Amino acid sequence: MNKKFFILFGFLLILTACNKPIAGEHFFNKIEDIEQVVKEEDWKSTDAYLNEFQSYYEKNIWKLQLLGDENEYEGLHESLERLIASINEQDTTQSLIELATIRAYLEEIYSM
Repeated sequence: MNKKFFILFGFLLILTACNKPIAGEHFFNKIEDIEQVVKEEDWKSTDAYLNEFQSYYEKNIWKLQLLGDENEYEGLHESLERLIASINEQDTTQSLIELATIRAYLEEIYSM
């Protein structure tokens, strides 16, 4: 009985661990940085963080294309463009929505 329990517990532990992203921590850290300065409405810092994110994104887009499907990385690109527009308009709410959307796409791309 105990052996079956431990096997089942181990199997469930493995399944729950697979729901977390396998990589992309740098992307997620940059999103958190942008999110923080957007909430503070520090638009100069937001532009700087966004430029860093875009640069990293452009250098690593080929990895995203290999890991994700076309809908995921195209959706990520479109959401990034909407984020840029909302930051230029200094729209806090829309910027936070786009950041959440970008995070969701990245989680899908980097999950197994």
